[in-house]
Amino acid sequence: MTEEQYITALKNNPHGVRNIPNPTEEMQLVCVEQNGMLLQYIKNPTDRVIETALAQSPRAIQYVDNPSDELLISLVKQDWAVLEYIQHPSDEVVRIALDQSGWAIRYITNPSEELQLRAVETQYDALQYIANPSEQVQMAAVKSNYLALRYIQNPTLDILKAAVLQDPQAMRQITNLDLETVVELLKVSTLILGYVPKQLGLTVDMVRQIITEMIANPAVEDRYVRELVTNPAIGGRQSTWPIDILSLVDVYGSIEAKKIAIDQYLLY
Repeated sequence: MTEEQYITALKNNPHGVRNIPNPTEEMQLVCVEQNGMLLQYIKNPTDRVIETALAQSPRAIQYVDNPSDELLISLVKQDWAVLEYIQHPSDEVVRIALDQSGWAIRYITNPSEELQLRAVETQYDALQYIANPSEQVQMAAVKSNYLALRYIQNPTLDILKAAVLQDPQAMRQITNLDLETVVELLKVSTLILGYVPKQLGLTVDMVRQIITEMIANPAVEDRYVRELVTNPAIGGRQSTWPIDILSLVDVYGSIEAKKIAIDQYLLY
């Protein structure tokens, strides 16, 4: 058969290239233009053939011997998932892929803590693809989005505190919640009161005592007092937690707590 006849045949059936001992560049191009993955059947493809194959199917990179970093970088910028088909990617290639999507971490064998942090800071739920993440990595994910708790087994109290600070709705993501944990979390934010299950046995007196201890501290956080004053779950007799916060601050609050409470009350 002539080259022209081969090309005509390959246009109809590009897979036929696997049966041609030494296809010309034009024959190769006809095939990879239709299906880039056919690169696997071509020995010693030219740069032009490789470029054409990758343009048609970036996954064909797995059939390229010793690809340059420049080529790999251009590919992961187009599609981070191509990282799955790159053997031994450089740190730069990995970082660029992670900047596109934190999920790219799933294609990295034994990623360093630095890369894990980059992944969860880009996309909090990348945490699900990290085996045994350190507390620092867990913390970064939770600070990005409290829903990261879904992917943490047995989170530490510090992780839980960071989660409820990020959003009190994080309480809904805490499994095996107990009274002791609730008490500790109340010292971080009283906004969680709207999410405390009644069956845990938290009482009004317990809440009052925790608040009293917090506002008596001269170093009480500005945020804590402001949240306390504006917390809709705490208030009059009809509320779930009938505690007169301003009276409590007036009697037990430190000077700093009183200043913050009055300032917030005037703004509210």
